[in-house]
Amino acid sequence: MDPGETWWEQLVNHEYNECYLYYSFMEQESDPKVKAVWELHLNMELEHLHIACDLMRRHDGREPQEVLAPELPDVLTFEPNKQYLRHLLDTQMDLTTLGAGYVREAHERFEKMQEQIHGGEEPPSDRVMAEHDEMFGREYRVQFEGEHPDPAMREK
Repeated sequence: MDPGETWWEQLVNHEYNECYLYYSFMEQESDPKVKAVWELHLNMELEHLHIACDLMRRHDGREPQEVLAPELPDVLTFEPNKQYLRHLLDTQMDLTTLGAGYVREAHERFEKMQEQIHGGEEPPSDRVMAEHDEMFGREYRVQFEGEHPDPAMREK
């Protein structure tokens, strides 16, 4: 966010961007039932935008048109990103921060934080995955694109 903007400008821009996202979702959706959900949410966000604009007029004494684009840009294009995510899992899954940089090994600060958060127990998300595996006899993820890029994360 631009720290030079007033709170009212930030609110109007935030609501405008939410409208843009829902509009993009709606325009690209092919399933009529799902499209109706996006349209419903777009209409809710349009009302939020109207309220935000009224607040800006009342409290900032300015017109929202001074800060908003005159029309929405072209809709965002939503495309499959499985290969990109698989690449990230393969090349960056073991990265963690250390100061302003990144390291591959789990360092002491990270391990201490994990200990504080989990108190020496397995994280809840890991327990849920283990329970699912016990109940259904397999990994919970459907792997259409092949095995997990990290051998340690593959089904046993």
